[in-house]
Amino acid sequence: MKGLHLSSLWYLLVFALAVVVTMVVTPFVIKLANRFSIIDYPDGRRINEKPTPRPGGIALFLGILVPLLVFMVFNVSGDSGVRYSLTSNINYLGVILSATVVFAIGLIDDIRTIRVRYKLIGQIVAAIIACFSGVLLSQIDNPFSSSFINLGLFAYPITIFYLVAFANIINLIDGLDGLAAGVTAISSVTLFIVSLGKGGIDAALVNMAIIGACLAFLRYNWNPARIFMGDSGALLLGFLLGLVSLFGVVRTPALITLAVPLVIAGIPILDTFAAIIRRLRQRRSIVDADTDHIHHRLLAIGYDQKTTVYIIYVLCGLLSVCALLLTRYINWARWVILGVVLITIALLIWRLKLTHPILKHHYNKRAKTPDDKDEV
Repeated sequence: MKGLHLSSLWYLLVFALAVVVTMVVTPFVIKLANRFSIIDYPDGRRINEKPTPRPGGIALFLGILVPLLVFMVFNVSGDSGVRYSLTSNINYLGVILSATVVFAIGLIDDIRTIRVRYKLIGQIVAAIIACFSGVLLSQIDNPFSSSFINLGLFAYPITIFYLVAFANIINLIDGLDGLAAGVTAISSVTLFIVSLGKGGIDAALVNMAIIGACLAFLRYNWNPARIFMGDSGALLLGFLLGLVSLFGVVRTPALITLAVPLVIAGIPILDTFAAIIRRLRQRRSIVDADTDHIHHRLLAIGYDQKTTVYIIYVLCGLLSVCALLLTRYINWARWVILGVVLITIALLIWRLKLTHPILKHHYNKRAKTPDDKDEV
């Protein structure tokens, strides 16, 4: 953006308003969920030991949306005196619409479970709206020259895949009290710092709203949770992280700009990738639920819920620091940092045995049955 002299007071106001709205709305959502039986009941896969309301995404949605709309209203009216001009052709009302579609799909699933294909179609529609609103990964820099690589028509499926993938990574890691909200807050703090450094006022404001809403929601979502964020919250948060991470790429199509958010979200991305590979090798649908996620592995080792959440927070924090270092150093130093990230991920995979079901499935010989014949 041009005219980057946005008062820090606005960031604080957006944060404070997000906190207040989320804190005020969440108790009403809890009462509403109890009244209409929008409840998560304990079962073999879920960790909760008692029935818990699940449509916390309503509070998160309003907590993020309201402060951003307030900023837009004051900005458009000119009463705030904020000089707010764009260097990219992004239609922010279209972006809000796309996020609303994702939230609505998740809320419908929270109220009445819908088929995965319909949820996926809804996410794709939301991503398409975002693409035509200007959030499009249309080109990236060429690492072998000073030119850019234009993606042409491939920009649309690539961007759609990116946004849908981000929408689901938070949803997949949302398995313990406070985990998804905390991981999202850590990721948003890092993206906020990166956005300020690159002059991205829009991304910085959205991240500040996300941080405020997530921290306020943790007041009710911390173990033992009084409410879950549900698909409406998890899909929304993941989708928003994908959107704000692309804001910078739209303006500065550098590979490092795209790499930073991927490193920041390294833990949920790793968990998602491991889950997909694990299920494919077990000849199961990639959308099937299981109990082999990172948090399940840590629980199996013997950690309690709170300790497990703290461990994942620390891991996300370390990756976020690496991401920030990527934005400060160039050339060989970046490769060293990426190497550290890869080694950290490799150690995590080894220590938690995330691929154990895969390796066991691939290498262990099947036990013989009476019908089997000895090989010649």
